[in-house]
Amino acid sequence: MSLLKNKIFLSLLSGVLLWLSWYPYGFTFLIFIAFVPLFILSDKLLKKKKGIAFWQGIWASFPAFLIWNTGVTWWIWNSTPPGAVAAIVLNSFFMSCVFGAWHWIKKSNLPKITVPLAFIAFWCSWEFLHLHWQLTWPWLNLGNVFAVHPKLVQWYEYTGTFGGTIWVLIVNFLVYCFFQHRDTENHREPQRTTEKICGNLRHLRTKKTLVILILTIITPIIISIIIYKTYTIKQENGIEVVIVQQNIDPWTEQYEKSNFELAELIIQTAAPKLTPNTVLIVCAESALSHAINEELLFNLDIYPNATFQLFDALFQQYPQLNIILGLSTIALFDTKVTPTARDYYDGTFIEFYNTSCLYGKDTVELYHKCRLVPGVEKMPYPKIFGFLENLAIDLGGTSGSLGTDSKQRVFTATTQQGVVKVGAPICYESIFGELFSQFVKNGAQLMCVITNDAWWGNTPGYKQHFEMSKLRAIETRRYILRAANTGISGFIDPLGTAHQKTEYEVRTAIVQTVYPNDEITFYTKYGDYLARIMLAIAALTLLFGIVVNVRIMKNIH
Repeated sequence: MSLLKNKIFLSLLSGVLLWLSWYPYGFTFLIFIAFVPLFILSDKLLKKKKGIAFWQGIWASFPAFLIWNTGVTWWIWNSTPPGAVAAIVLNSFFMSCVFGAWHWIKKSNLPKITVPLAFIAFWCSWEFLHLHWQLTWPWLNLGNVFAVHPKLVQWYEYTGTFGGTIWVLIVNFLVYCFFQHRDTENHREPQRTTEKICGNLRHLRTKKTLVILILTIITPIIISIIIYKTYTIKQENGIEVVIVQQNIDPWTEQYEKSNFELAELIIQTAAPKLTPNTVLIVCAESALSHAINEELLFNLDIYPNATFQLFDALFQQYPQLNIILGLSTIALFDTKVTPTARDYYDGTFIEFYNTSCLYGKDTVELYHKCRLVPGVEKMPYPKIFGFLENLAIDLGGTSGSLGTDSKQRVFTATTQQGVVKVGAPICYESIFGELFSQFVKNGAQLMCVITNDAWWGNTPGYKQHFEMSKLRAIETRRYILRAANTGISGFIDPLGTAHQKTEYEVRTAIVQTVYPNDEITFYTKYGDYLARIMLAIAALTLLFGIVVNVRIMKNIH
């Protein structure tokens, strides 16, 4: 019974450490010891030599991951309680499966070096999968934990967040090894000469582990601070940008007001900040929330729209002005062009999109959100989970099964100094590093993040989401112009430093000069290469483990 209590305590301790390391709880560096109790728990389980190792690992670690997921992402509950339970429980279970697979590998008596390497590879593979499969929810990928400390992870421009994940796990294993060596020293009193020599060797090994541990923690930090101090933000061809925070209630007001009224509100909010030098107004996701037919939008001369005529009037006063804003759009087709196109009438089909739009004096450009929120904008694996459609997790944006774009399109804003290329990913897409960098590879010199975090209410959710944009700025070395419906809006420079952060639930506009950048970082060029390397290592480790276990079973029989 005492052993059971001890195991439960270790799992709960790990969960609490993981939870408290996450923003906004403010103890980030607890992440460097958060997995250590689970590693100790694995040792205790293996000593029993009973049961199936994979399932032992799952059930032993599940409490830790349940605490972590609940403590950090409980705010999903504000959108839909059943959806929150599904997201938290499923994510915790998947994480436990990763731990269970590693625990099974550990039991296979593979070379010692494979034990930490296998866990790091398995965890990175899991995070990579979570960025790409239809159940995607990478909010808790470990590298995200440093978003509140951008000065410490400037090297993300080379590694992306997977560099942070690997750093966290290496440090956890070194801490674990250090305490293992200390524990061995304390329980072995050298008596004879040979034992004294062995004791001295163990002591040296402990000191060596401690030195390596300290260097592993401080070296990336020192490198990051050097980069931060020496990196120069290019201040050429600056453009004036106004960000509008509408502060519209997404449950009621957003749909009670017409698009015309919402456009009036945007213009009224932005007007005090506009000057003849203003090039961009950036508004939130679903700034105009009622569906707009894209065919009519591209033919406003033939089919004039009162809402966009308001913007046209503004352009007469500010001729180099462009507006980036979120729309709900539809397109009509003669055939069912995609699985998400729906029957309309007279044999036609309709597709709904969550859209970012650049509207200028002589141009209309659209980008349809590619990475959709599971359960809200896309039902994952509908043949399997179709029965869960009524429990959709409402995380913001347009709801329903939506269409997507074929690539990360970049807008062209015309200014007196020439053209500026702007990417405008939508909401959830800002937590996907490789997808975000694809806008930059496609030519974006500036990046907007338009979002509507109001669905979650005044909870840690919108704060965490804002912080993640700092990592995208570092990875791509781009200014990020973040427009959120109710906040937080603000400007984030290429070093990940936030400027003019707005207060939550305040209708306001902010203005700043920002600088386009053509630099392509190592991470932008090569993406999540570390994850792909770890994926290969994980596959080889699993294969090796299967071969070893088959041989063991043959010898037993």
